[in-house]
Amino acid sequence: MRLFCLALFLITTFSAMSQGFNPGMEDRHPYPIRAFFNKFSVNLSSGYGRTFYRHDFTDFAYVRNEQGSFLINAEDAVEGSTVNGLSNWFSDIETQDNIRLSDEYALVPFDSIDGPLKSSGYSIPVNLLLYFNLYRLRIGGGGSLAFHQANYPEPDGFLSAAPSPEAFNTTIRRWFLLLGYSVYEYYDYALGVDIRAGQYYPGNGFNQDIIQTAPFINVGFSLEKVFSEYFRVYLRPSYEIKSYNLNLPESAAQSSLMINNHALTLTLGVSINYPDLPRSPISNDKTQMKHVVTDSQGNRMLVRGQPFWKKQDPKIGELYPELIKSKRKRRASFPFFQKKNKN
Repeated sequence: MRLFCLALFLITTFSAMSQGFNPGMEDRHPYPIRAFFNKFSVNLSSGYGRTFYRHDFTDFAYVRNEQGSFLINAEDAVEGSTVNGLSNWFSDIETQDNIRLSDEYALVPFDSIDGPLKSSGYSIPVNLLLYFNLYRLRIGGGGSLAFHQANYPEPDGFLSAAPSPEAFNTTIRRWFLLLGYSVYEYYDYALGVDIRAGQYYPGNGFNQDIIQTAPFINVGFSLEKVFSEYFRVYLRPSYEIKSYNLNLPESAAQSSLMINNHALTLTLGVSINYPDLPRSPISNDKTQMKHVVTDSQGNRMLVRGQPFWKKQDPKIGELYPELIKSKRKRRASFPFFQKKNKN
């Protein structure tokens, strides 16, 4: 009987120790709805991106004269002739007649260079994401709006007395699904990777009737600074693979033209989770850690003592690492902070 009582006492003791401190609250979460929404993260970010346009021009020749820049059929590239070609082929194809291959002009046939036509552009994206956190896995989606300026492609090292075509502006919209994973966490820092895949729309700067965009894939990793369990700031470099096809007129040497417009982007953003605990309803409550209070109806409630962007269970001196007297001495060393004597 004594052995039985001793065993029962030990089991009870170890069970209580394994449960940790329970301040009179039930084991289940006191705010199940808050706990559910806490699993979702809302991200808002912006940054800068460079887009690299590339396209082959097999069976074409690139021409620039005082009339502009054109693609013409390679078999028509004969000096002194007047030919037809395509202008504005990059975003809104137009047929151009009476292109003069005489006087001052520069011509590059497709078989005279190894590389494709190239150009670049810049983007300023604004991204909004929502994803669900399942342990370290992140599943969700989002959208973005990018203000984009693009330049017309030309051969490498191309020289001409005629001016280059002017750059044009457009607004690119995209929608995507997201799959990510928090790979590594070290104190207040974390490293995450994610893949985004979806569809994009190049905007009014492109003729939507003759363009078919392909789905894009965006791969990146995020360097995260964790300020609290509800708030973090991250820096995300990424590389995006995408392209689109242009339908060409029947008079062209080929029926369509595929243009790659891959992009390299760097964004800075914030990630916010809905707090699973409310703030203390007591206005003069100075407790910094999560704790239990009694409301006006006499109900006990678990609350947090910090705003969502600060650590919710800080260690001693963690939120205020500098002593108050040290702050006073530092401020006193600057005349700007000293109080003026009233005469």
